[in-house]
Amino acid sequence: MVGGNTVSLINSRMKTFFAIVKYIFIGVFVLIVLGTIGLFFYYQATYQDTPAPTTAKALPSLSTGIPVSDKPILLPIPKKLNWTSGHFNLSAPIGFSAPAEDQQRIQKIFQTQLKLSAQAGGNGAVKCIKNAELAEQAYRLSVQPNHIQIQYHDSLGLFYALTTLKQLAQQSNQQVPCVQIEDQPDLKVRGLMLDISRNKVPKLETLYEVVDVLADLKYNHLQLYIEDFSFGYPSFKQLWQETETPLLPAEIQQLDAYCRERYIELVPNQNSLGHMAGWLNTEEYRDLAECPEGYKLLGLVNIKMTISPTDPRSLALVKKMSEDLLPNFTSKQFNVNLDEPFELGKSKKRKIDDHLEVSKLYLEYAKKLNAYVNSKGKTMLMWGDVVAKSPEIIPEIPKNITLLEWGYEADHPFKTICPKYQKGGLRYMVCPGTSSWSSFTGRTDNMMANIDNAVSNGIKYGAVGMLNTDWGDFGHLQYQTVSYAGFAYGAALSWNHASKKQVPLAQYLSRAVFKDKSDAMGEIVMELGRYNQFEEYPMVSMTTTAMAYRFGIMDKNMLDAIKTTMQTGIFELLPLDKEMKDKMMKRFANAQIYNAGAIENFVAQLEKKLVQTHLNRPDSTLILDEYRNAIRMIHLGAKLKQYNNYQRQQTLAENKALLSEMEVLSEKVIEEHQRLWLIRNKPGRLDLSSTPLKTLQTQIDVQLRTLKKNGVSRWISSSLDKVKSAAAVLYLK
Repeated sequence: MVGGNTVSLINSRMKTFFAIVKYIFIGVFVLIVLGTIGLFFYYQATYQDTPAPTTAKALPSLSTGIPVSDKPILLPIPKKLNWTSGHFNLSAPIGFSAPAEDQQRIQKIFQTQLKLSAQAGGNGAVKCIKNAELAEQAYRLSVQPNHIQIQYHDSLGLFYALTTLKQLAQQSNQQVPCVQIEDQPDLKVRGLMLDISRNKVPKLETLYEVVDVLADLKYNHLQLYIEDFSFGYPSFKQLWQETETPLLPAEIQQLDAYCRERYIELVPNQNSLGHMAGWLNTEEYRDLAECPEGYKLLGLVNIKMTISPTDPRSLALVKKMSEDLLPNFTSKQFNVNLDEPFELGKSKKRKIDDHLEVSKLYLEYAKKLNAYVNSKGKTMLMWGDVVAKSPEIIPEIPKNITLLEWGYEADHPFKTICPKYQKGGLRYMVCPGTSSWSSFTGRTDNMMANIDNAVSNGIKYGAVGMLNTDWGDFGHLQYQTVSYAGFAYGAALSWNHASKKQVPLAQYLSRAVFKDKSDAMGEIVMELGRYNQFEEYPMVSMTTTAMAYRFGIMDKNMLDAIKTTMQTGIFELLPLDKEMKDKMMKRFANAQIYNAGAIENFVAQLEKKLVQTHLNRPDSTLILDEYRNAIRMIHLGAKLKQYNNYQRQQTLAENKALLSEMEVLSEKVIEEHQRLWLIRNKPGRLDLSSTPLKTLQTQIDVQLRTLKKNGVSRWISSSLDKVKSAAAVLYLK
């Protein structure tokens, strides 16, 4: 009897339990249904159609107003230049006279730069005279029908004189027009930093070509940006040998020698605080992270990329890396970077709310690293973003450090930051950019204004030089020659800033770089970098067409919410003053409607001109194929923006047709991108670079299959997409 009561009691309680579970399940189900319905109606209430773009007219060509010259195009433009009558026949062998200590050097320059043999002799037609009264790097070049005279202060001035002679000879079929030139640079250091770490590691032959372009433009400083394993550290082979194809020590040594022959200092560059994600993703070093739990950048992306500056093992790692890297360079400088340590002071275990305290933590680490760099017989360079945000620490910065003040937008506040460095007695360089990255074909207007802004303020406020930067953010999808316009303009202004209104950039690119017999390639290249004039606004460090690839096919409401979050987050990332922040906010607030049709028409017209050019280079076909694929990327990005903005306004047939066009384009873009990549670059990380392209291709396929379903299935799929979008928007808000 007792046992029966027990069983009955258990059964009763089980029934009660299952009843409770059932009601909870029903309650949860009802809440989910109500929540889903609520999200659906929230989406419907907040969604707004995108208006059609207004009729757009392209801006006048940048070459308008620059006179076409029948004389050779010299870039940088010499400070004093006077053409005279006649010409000098420059043919091998060249006889020259020069101080004994410079004769071998001159023979080598003739060989490497002018591809001519030269012989020292008292009666040579070329007379090279050392003149101690000239300034550093200055030269005088006099070309007469029967002789050439070169005066120079130092080896750099001698090299630049012969480089100018090379430009004259190559564009005149060795019949050098007579001219009188007196010249010297505005800035002592004119450098380029080339990103080899955002997936793309160039082959050594590609780097040689870049160095040749820089030498012709009178650059004297080059850095290869290294983060993670784009350099093959001998002590850490286990971390990269099976997955990466980095530059190896022997290749760096060969490049260093190649640069020295062209009077360019190859300066080692290595991340030493931030941008250490590759190291922190390994089992060996993951516990060195400043934020082991990660940090949500812009509220969107979880990152773990800054090593802890207070952990002695962090500095030990950097020293070991440096021991592998530095012996391959002859330079006495070392850029340790130290930029963008986003997580600094944000660890849950050591959260520091005081901005100045975070800056002091940073400075303490920088001083330790500087002492180490000095102990290796080198001087340290580091980026200036942390210092620009915390000018209070300027008096404590060691005076032997060179700060690199970077900013890649036209209106970056160089005019307010540079005077602070000058007043603090700091050695610094201004660092604009080529604006090539995240754009496919560049942002020409921004590039020119950014370089002008940086160089003019650098000259005004005592900078020792300019370091032009060429990044490869988000896959390094731009091709190398896209950056050459930025290389050339940076050289032109850092040497002779007063010439900025007369710089024949398009003509120089056509004749000296692309060797285009039709004289059109330079203007085509510059104009291709202006398709963003039909976008919503000038986006920071990218075009919005390129940005679309990051998100792929996505609901418009969700994209708008992400865009708002990113616009707010930009101010967290950049060292901006109030004036520039206000300008940016105004830019975002006064957006125009993205005009996909105008962009496609604009680049299509330029592509028609592209196929009519006549490049006289060994890689002419390759260059044209690269630009054709860059144009395809723009077309695909424009169609993606069109689909995302208007898919709920377009008919089923219109959406199918647009997606079908995107499907064909994406297949060709990926196929060509992979083929072209392998010609100039090492294979490692090609797959990673192609990820946004392949992800988009998959999304296009899914969308097409969805649109081919019956009406009920399409409605269900569309409704679920709206619910997911509404939930994401509420989360972001």
